[in-house]
Amino acid sequence: MRLTVQFFNTIKMSNPTTETLTSIFLKSVSSVNPKHLLRKSVEVQANKLIVCKDIYNLTRPCYLVGMGKAAFDMAREIEEILGDNLREGVVNVPFGAMKSDKSSRIRFVEGAHNNLPDENAERGARLIKGLIEKLEVDDLLLVLISGGGSALLPLPKHPLTLMEKLNITESLAKRGANICELNSVRKRLSVLKGGGLAKLAYPTPVVSLIISDIIDDPISSIASGPTTPNLDESHVAIEVLKKYSLYDELPVHAVRILQETDTCNPTETFPHVRNYIIGNNQIAANAALSHATALGYQSFVLSTRVQGEVGRISEIYAELARQVASLIISNKGECENFKLFLETFKSELGISEFAFNEITNFNFKSCSGICLIFGGEPTVTVKGKGKGGRNQQLALSFSIEINKLNVDSANISFLSCGTDGIDGPTDAAGAFGTSNLVSDAFVQNINPTQFLADNDSYGFYTRYRHGKYLVRTGHTGTNVMDIHILIVSPKAE
Repeated sequence: MRLTVQFFNTIKMSNPTTETLTSIFLKSVSSVNPKHLLRKSVEVQANKLIVCKDIYNLTRPCYLVGMGKAAFDMAREIEEILGDNLREGVVNVPFGAMKSDKSSRIRFVEGAHNNLPDENAERGARLIKGLIEKLEVDDLLLVLISGGGSALLPLPKHPLTLMEKLNITESLAKRGANICELNSVRKRLSVLKGGGLAKLAYPTPVVSLIISDIIDDPISSIASGPTTPNLDESHVAIEVLKKYSLYDELPVHAVRILQETDTCNPTETFPHVRNYIIGNNQIAANAALSHATALGYQSFVLSTRVQGEVGRISEIYAELARQVASLIISNKGECENFKLFLETFKSELGISEFAFNEITNFNFKSCSGICLIFGGEPTVTVKGKGKGGRNQQLALSFSIEINKLNVDSANISFLSCGTDGIDGPTDAAGAFGTSNLVSDAFVQNINPTQFLADNDSYGFYTRYRHGKYLVRTGHTGTNVMDIHILIVSPKAE
């Protein structure tokens, strides 16, 4: 597997704990490989397309459009499954995601360098629009959607320009807007998002296959919901922009577009569309759980709904690590304190009742190591001028917070990575954090707190241990948000 080969040097140079964290992460990513997911969900039998047990007659050729970080592998796999039933396709993929020049009926357009909409992505969106406009009522359109699709489908409503729209969404992201807030604005400013693609295709039947990169898998938010009605009231996007003090800075024509109400119909339905979620963060987290358990750790998936500011999440994770370390070492009346702690942060971390009961009823006595797995997508409010991504920022922030707690009784290691392999505008998927990172960094005359304050986590990790604590995978070909892995084990006596 290409991903494993790229990681070989990193694993070889890392200590055993980082090697373990890496292997667990790789298993989680492999479990949401688009080819694997599609083979489980889609097949062709006797001139019929079967999708999650639903049957579609292949009486006419199929057409294909797609967008997102997993779109390339999804498209090539669907092309192989459909064979001669596929006539034509246009698929927008991230810059650098093309893996083959093999002949294809699909036109691939690379764009959105560093996950930012650009002219290439806009050109691809226009090609997708053009293909859909020529469909007939008896054709069948397959739509492949995955995370990153918003940046790859950036056709703005006239007269808004791509650069104006990009400035709006970038400003929101830098001020800490979450993915649902960002998408509520994108949908209102876009031709194909917020159900625009589905409207354009009507009445042609549409089958949409989706790999989710958003908490709770809301179809209307994944890639800004091109195949599902936009049920947001027209004022929602305006309220988001006002919340982050951006509304008064908008171009006049952007305000005019946002104030339009005729595109919002709370009772709207798309009877010609079927949407299928075929992959999500829960699948990846469960695969990480299985592998960590096989490696001998007592393992728990505590949440796949982590969101909120990275600084806040790192504080909670650090205290959680301290509490678990105390339980492993002493196991003397600490269980009630641990239960109270988890109860306090249960809602904030999105911990399910099942996960809460499972870990609070576990006997930590004589445990050789605990592996806690989380999934989700925290946010970072950018105030500095440095370079990084939310996963590197979280790993660094966690390391600083756990250092403050002076946990000497256990080895504590942490990994935070994006399953897409890209963390912010960097070449890393994420980074490692440890309880001794801060002290080690000062030995190298590096002050991690200064780098964190400048949002320069990539700058820190590039210098720290010559970059060995950065996790580099390149494009993984999938995207189901982030995976956080926390390992706590007693120190050898």
